[in-house]
Amino acid sequence: MAHITEKDLWAEHDGIRVYGRLRVPDAAAPLPAVICSPFFSGDHETAGEWAAPLAEAGIVTCAIDFFGGTPHSRSGGRTTEMSVCTQAADLSAMLDVVRALPEVDSDRVYLLGQSQGGFVSTMVADERPADVAGLFLLYPALVIHDDAVERFGAPENVPETYEMWVELGRRYAVDAMSWDPFEHMSYPGPVRIWQGDADPLVPLAYAERAARTYTNAELEVVHDAGHGFYGIRKRRILAQIVASIAGA
Repeated sequence: MAHITEKDLWAEHDGIRVYGRLRVPDAAAPLPAVICSPFFSGDHETAGEWAAPLAEAGIVTCAIDFFGGTPHSRSGGRTTEMSVCTQAADLSAMLDVVRALPEVDSDRVYLLGQSQGGFVSTMVADERPADVAGLFLLYPALVIHDDAVERFGAPENVPETYEMWVELGRRYAVDAMSWDPFEHMSYPGPVRIWQGDADPLVPLAYAERAARTYTNAELEVVHDAGHGFYGIRKRRILAQIVASIAGA
């Protein structure tokens, strides 16, 4: 197990400062890196539950706090200001910072996303394919677009604020409606998807469609798993991610 140095990392865009928790293993540089994006209402600590063991395996990791991602986000902002588009801008800015770190091999920077963080990671990979070495999507919430359309029908029907676990602003639904992820899956690099077949929030059909749509995707169905992976399942997926990076 490598010795890990942890420190704060900041990225900036559009007047916003985005926080990340950087973990750097004590190993010969340059190293591969993984930027870990949390689920809806998650933060750098929840993303860190994946980032920390990857760092222990010798990979530089950055666990991101999205602007407005939670009421206590270190990046500031209110949940009513957050959307998949603002989070994609946050992640893209952090990608620039991580790729420029002296410890990091800029050609081996991967994106890992949980749930909404997975949706956002697909957005950045679509926009910046040359800068992303691969995608690791954990129960990705590719249902977000369809859910917004089903909920409101059209942008003009979205109220200024509404509740969905936390208070959201109009921008959240409008931006979700504007980005159908299946129309933006041009990323040609390797994509690994893990999806539970007992997920109450994201039907398995979304992951299956993504695996068919990407040109270089592999889907693993995690039997009897819900919206999240824990224990032995999580350890097995982490080992698969480490092996995938080592073999690239």
